[in-house]
Formats: sequence, C-alpha cells, structure tokens
Amino acid sequence: MEPTLISETSDYYVINKPAGYSVELHPNYPSITDWLDEKYSVKTNNRDADRFGIVHRLDVETSGVLIWAKNILAQDDLQKIWQGRAVKKTYLSLVVGETSSEGNVELAIERDNRNDRQRVVLLPSLKARPAITNYKRLAVGEWEGEKVSLVECHPVTGRTHQIRVHLQSTGHPIVGDGIYGSKLSDKLSDSLGLHRQFLHAWKIELDDSQFVAPLPEDLERVLQKLQINLPS
Repeated sequence: MEPTLISETSDYYVINKPAGYSVELHPNYPSITDWLDEKYSVKTNNRDADRFGIVHRLDVETSGVLIWAKNILAQDDLQKIWQGRAVKKTYLSLVVGETSSEGNVELAIERDNRNDRQRVVLLPSLKARPAITNYKRLAVGEWEGEKVSLVECHPVTGRTHQIRVHLQSTGHPIVGDGIYGSKLSDKLSDSLGLHRQFLHAWKIELDDSQFVAPLPEDLERVLQKLQINLPS
C-alpha cells in the first residue's frame, strides 16, 4: 500500500501514511520523503535537507494522518504550533485487557539507551520530559478468552513512542507492539493475524479543519473479527 494525499493547502500536505513507511529517509524502509519527491517533485536541496518538510513523526508501523510542510517558513510555523499543544490529535489503538472508561496518564518519559527504547519516569530526572496522554475506551471485545479494548487516545504532548509507553504503563499494552508489548499482546496479534502494532493516527484538527485517515484494511479486519464497530 502506498501513501495517499488527503488534502493540501498552500503551506502543507496532509498525507495518509500507511504502515511500513518511514517519515524521513531510512535505509530499510520506503519513506514519505521519497514518495513526495517522486509524486510531487518535492525537493529537499536546502537547509537541513534530511529534515525538510517534517512537522511531526509517526513510527514506521503506525499508520494515519501526517502533516508535511511545503516550505521552510511553514515548517517553522507548524512546528511551533505543535510545541504549543494547539493541535488536537486522535489516535485509535487496540490494547490488552479492559481499560477504564476514560483516563489521563501524566508521566514523564526519558530514553533508555541501554535497551534502545523509551520509558516512563517516576522519580525526578534531568533527561525526562513531561508527557500527557488522555484516553477514552470506545469498545470492549474478546478473543480466545482474553478481553481487549479499542481506545481513543489524545496525546497532549508529542514525545517519542508516547502513546505506546503510556498505555504500557497502565497495564494495557498495544496489541502487536513488538517493543512495549507483552507475551499476551504478542499472542493476541498472532492469533488475530495482525503483523504490526494496532496504532492509527485517525484524526488531526488544524487551522479549524479536521483531517481524517480511514482505518486501513489490516486493522479493520481485526475489528471485524472482534465484532467491534468503529464509531463514525
């Protein structure tokens, strides 16, 4: 599956990024940078060429809405908006167990270099950065005797792997998450035929507009197996 263009303005593209694509150039995966260059002749022969256009990132295995700036001025402005927490981001995730109906996770995150991942921090740390994720349970399903929850997540901040780390910290790791998951989340993803983490950037609200990326087929098939309907 290739990326598709959801919308565009004079300042940015709105892209539906499929799983399996890196946002920036990567030695092992196709990238949004290459796709834009091929489809729309977006060149990066200016300052910070390897980061040109990038406003925010989605993990390789995460699908959904991605904003890409068309010029340096727009990129600077959009990055400031992201840092100012004015953009509303909605993700969909399938997690292990039955979560509370709604919740708030406010735990700082720092990089664990020894294990090449992020982790929540309970004690003061000079490396830790504040992180806030709000969530709401949309539905509960069951598969092979184990409960799972479809959760709508709203990251207030934008730390690396934030949703994945925060959900893990609540005892409800994302199904299919190869880094922050558990034996049970791995077992469920295998039996459901899911080959990546169930995490999708569903909606972004920006400039009084809402951009939506439909749930991709692989995640939709999982919900069908669980007899869970996605709210409109």
